Amino acid sequence: MIVDRNKSVRGQPLRVHMIDCGLTVELGQLDHMNLVRVLGSLIKRDGHAAGKLMVDTAKKCQATELDVEMFCRGIEKICIDDEENNFLESVGDYITDICYLACKHKVKLEAAFINAALACEIMEGLASSLYPDMKVQSVALPMVLKAEMMHGLKGKFKW
Repeated sequence: MIVDRNKSVRGQPLRVHMIDCGLTVELGQLDHMNLVRVLGSLIKRDGHAAGKLMVDTAKKCQATELDVEMFCRGIEKICIDDEENNFLESVGDYITDICYLACKHKVKLEAAFINAALACEIMEGLASSLYPDMKVQSVALPMVLKAEMMHGLKGKFKW
């Protein structure tokens, strides 16, 4: 439940929003570290590494080597096409593209990754509705960096 103040309304300016997207997932330490690795690679615009990590962490991947390579190239293209933007500001826009690539190339994605990605998309939509001027990067980037440090992961950012 989220309560906010609608300053454009007189009398009853408070609004109550009920959210139930039906998504629940418990991330163990390994799942959390894998998710941080994928997000870190995407933020660093290393799409090939992000795609490879998505494939490597999924259970029972039945894709051929060629399909895996094409999937990774597709994720890489998403990152290249996003060069002028900030990946964190548009995570929701890329979920459909990633799922399409996974279906097309028979790559099984980890359920925890999909649930976390969908939750990000929902929260991104909610945040942009309530706070249109908010920059997700200023909140999310430090969290991802902190999680990478917590797991002993490191890498260089491409800005």
